[in-house]
Amino acid sequence: MQISSIYDSNPERWKARIAGLLDFLREYGDRRITLRGCRLLSRLTPEQLAAPGVSLLVATVRGQNGRQLAGVSFVSGYGREACLVAVHPLYRGRHTGTALLSAQLQRLGRLECQVACDNPASLKMCFNSSLAAVDLISGPTGKPTLLLRSQPECSAAILPQEGELLCQNPS
Repeated sequence: MQISSIYDSNPERWKARIAGLLDFLREYGDRRITLRGCRLLSRLTPEQLAAPGVSLLVATVRGQNGRQLAGVSFVSGYGREACLVAVHPLYRGRHTGTALLSAQLQRLGRLECQVACDNPASLKMCFNSSLAAVDLISGPTGKPTLLLRSQPECSAAILPQEGELLCQNPS
């Protein structure tokens, strides 16, 4: 599997690529991709990809007819505006989504997303990508939804050492 960024300066090819990715998201997003996220992706321009916090990645695999799309991930506003991931059913359970989300985190430096509590596969993908639940909110459809964020790297200097007290009595 290969993870790569999408970019095309030719406006006609760009529109065709985005349309193809939106079709993929609609078909394999299991009706869990937000309308807002799809709208942001549909309006995305190559110039916007240069903005901080915006990234469009695809996972492809080698097939009989060349490279085939296995997954798509789009992030806008470091995930506050949109964080979309969809994986073709043939490549689910193979950490394709985790690889896409981890690549987004590595590329952007930080990431945030919202996942409905009734979506265990997406939650597992986020946890496997080192995102942590920081809040329980009401999602766009009113469902209980976890807000997940990347955590800042811990420095070894502030981690407790073996045998060190974790809590100290103030008295």
